[in-house]
Amino acid sequence: MKKLILFALSVALLLSGCTSTDGTGNFKLFLTDQPIENADEIWVTISEINVHKEELGFFTLSQGEQKFDLLTLLNTEVLVLSKTLEAGTYTQIRLVVSEGAIVIDDVTYPMTVPSSEVKIPLVFIVMDEDNIEVVLDFEADESVDVVYTAEGNEYILNPVIRVKSITY
Repeated sequence: MKKLILFALSVALLLSGCTSTDGTGNFKLFLTDQPIENADEIWVTISEINVHKEELGFFTLSQGEQKFDLLTLLNTEVLVLSKTLEAGTYTQIRLVVSEGAIVIDDVTYPMTVPSSEVKIPLVFIVMDEDNIEVVLDFEADESVDVVYTAEGNEYILNPVIRVKSITY
């Protein structure tokens, strides 16, 4: 994984030296998922989306709750955000996952979200008049933990999100 990140950063630096980063480009962010057993629905609420631009630092692209049933994202990609971004090199996306719930046998259980900020390292370059599409895979099967207690099961959401693709 470290080699892949270093390779991506090297390519980004190489490309940034060869291209103009003036103007703006269109950025689209999609979400997809793989199935999880025994769950009817897995709901997550994303309340904020931030990106990191090399020259500016972090800034907010979106605020406001967006709710997704991860299990409906199987073999599909849902548009989460479409924005015009300034040209330049971007090195991270951060999602704020504010709450979650899981439905098993028609019963809804809230999920505790211990750390709501999910940091997704990736490098993409926005060039003038470019279109960039990033697809994130929210790994529901790796994100939901069950804690067995005397009072019943507790569900914990530790979001695991991977970059599935970046398309220019």
